[in-house]
Amino acid sequence: MSCSVFTTTARHSIYSALASLCLLASMPTVAQNLITLHANGNSAAAVSLQYAEPVRLAQVVSDSLKLRTVTATPYWLGSSLTTTTEPATKSALIKQLIQLSQHHSDDVAISHSFANTAQWLQQQIKTQRLAVAIDIDKVRLNKTDNPLLAGNYQLQLANRPTSVTVIGAIEKPQQLDWLPRMAAKDYLAQVTPIDIAANSYVTVIQPDGVIQQHSIAYWNNNHADIAPGAIIYLGYQSLFHDYSGLNHDISSMLTNRTL
Repeated sequence: MSCSVFTTTARHSIYSALASLCLLASMPTVAQNLITLHANGNSAAAVSLQYAEPVRLAQVVSDSLKLRTVTATPYWLGSSLTTTTEPATKSALIKQLIQLSQHHSDDVAISHSFANTAQWLQQQIKTQRLAVAIDIDKVRLNKTDNPLLAGNYQLQLANRPTSVTVIGAIEKPQQLDWLPRMAAKDYLAQVTPIDIAANSYVTVIQPDGVIQQHSIAYWNNNHADIAPGAIIYLGYQSLFHDYSGLNHDISSMLTNRTL
């Protein structure tokens, strides 16, 4: 296996890393596997790792750590591996939300909620997240967590965030400061739900993409922790409409968000 490494903005700045990352002296003309890496968080310039043959996830993560310049350990819970294309159902979901916004044009808050949720999904969901844990210890020790990668992917070594996102049946998505031991109902106390908001449960998408149901009513109160970078999705409900399918589709789409 051989690999080449380059940045999109400063190719010469990482030539010194080439010797330590390449396993063979020879380099193929065309790489068969390309992984776009954000080693220092999503806002930093991307780095490309090229491999001449399929490569194990553990090797990619190990190579990526050598290119990380920030001193903090990656936030493994929020790190992710994705495809390079959008989820297949994204366009249809956004179209449905826009139609619902137009249908509820007589209620400004509800109309804005559907429209703003659609806009957030359009801006934030760019690729399809794969159901693999990005943790150097896990992928090294467990064969099932160390798949063979063939093709093009994006790897995100996230930095630990300081906020959570509330989205859904509120007028517009909001970022709130994360605090330890704060439950979903405590975060919801900082926002204003619309009239058709669910009032018993919310869906929490943890930073690793795991979906959980958290209780928020007085009668079913049961504390559950929320990690930094999580999404709290407050579902839509109405006496006259069944939004269960919509809620499922939105929460499933939110698992693709990357930090």
